[in-house]
Amino acid sequence: MRLLEGTSVTVYGNGDSSNVGLHGWGADHRAFELLEPYLPTDVELVCPDFPGCGGVPPPDEWSIEAIIEGTVKTLKEQSLDKPPMIIGSCLGSVFALEMLHRGDISTERLVIIDPLIFFPMYLRVFLLGRFGEGAYRASMETGVGRIMANMISRLNRSSDVNMTADLKDIDHDSAYRYLKLMTDLPNPKRYADLKLEVDIIYGEETFRFARKSSKALRAIWQHAREHQVPKASHLPIVEQTAYTAGILFGDNMIEQAEGDTSLSMTSDSLDVPSSLHI
Repeated sequence: MRLLEGTSVTVYGNGDSSNVGLHGWGADHRAFELLEPYLPTDVELVCPDFPGCGGVPPPDEWSIEAIIEGTVKTLKEQSLDKPPMIIGSCLGSVFALEMLHRGDISTERLVIIDPLIFFPMYLRVFLLGRFGEGAYRASMETGVGRIMANMISRLNRSSDVNMTADLKDIDHDSAYRYLKLMTDLPNPKRYADLKLEVDIIYGEETFRFARKSSKALRAIWQHAREHQVPKASHLPIVEQTAYTAGILFGDNMIEQAEGDTSLSMTSDSLDVPSSLHI
């Protein structure tokens, strides 16, 4: 891991081919950290933090336009606005789609991981005025609340990954504003005209809203490749690192790291062309 020269942007790997990773809600650049041992030798993964995340100051205005503006500016300043591949996780996939739709950036291949296009109904309780915000802070900002939330999330998944661990050191004021922003995300049909390779990755045991979002995106891109990650929920990179890396990097990925217990995958299980260079 290192910082992009002249910036506070985190980079994993040391290759000449610069790909971009955009994190999701309640996360930062560390969402992609576990991929570093698997990066092909000719690849680096540049992972900017969105405003209010990873120590970056919140935006002046809480809108999608304001949130992506700074990221686009950084990518253009570093000549990274045309990466071979963009990986968008959760809410980061929406921001990636918006940047592409507006023509701010371009790419050959977009990888969408467990997307959040539709706001989960059960989270709307957090938006019910002062009561809702208090419920959010009790559930996500306190240690006991996070433990309870993680226990509930384990009822329908196999992995023992702590889904709320990273929430202990985030800016919860910003996280809550992002949560409110999610209720007004664009209709995915607006992205139908994008011409690029698309891979949609989702966990076998993921949340219903993520699966619904994946299906909606697949419906507008008939050419998109879908990949179900076995025994994974909403965090395939964390829960099944090697398997997910295989989808991302194909035959070019570094062999499974020592001690990694993630599911292995053969080249026959991949839809990614072996000739694809990323």
